[in-house]
Amino acid sequence: MTILFLFVALFALMFIGVPIAISLGLAGSLTIIFFSPDSVRSLAIKLFETSEHYTLLAIPFFLLAGAFMTTGGVARRLIAKRHVLVDE
Repeated sequence: MTILFLFVALFALMFIGVPIAISLGLAGSLTIIFFSPDSVRSLAIKLFETSEHYTLLAIPFFLLAGAFMTTGGVARRLIAKRHVLVDE
C-alpha cells in the first residue's frame, strides 16, 4: 500500500505539471508523513543528515557551476577557444 501510494502520488504530481525534482521530494515526504510512525520532525532531521554526504552534494553544485558558466559567458568563450585551437 505504501509503495502504491508513493508511485501514484509521484505520477499524479508529474501529470499535473510539477517539476520532477519537486514531485520526487513531495511524493516521498507525503509517503513518510502518512505511512511512517515517526514524526514530521524526523523528516527534517533526515534532510539535514543527507546534506552531510559530500558525494551527493557534488551533483547540484556541478549543475550550479554549469549555470554560472553559461550565464557569465565562460562556456561560450571556452568553446570558441577550443575551436581556435583545433583549427590551427
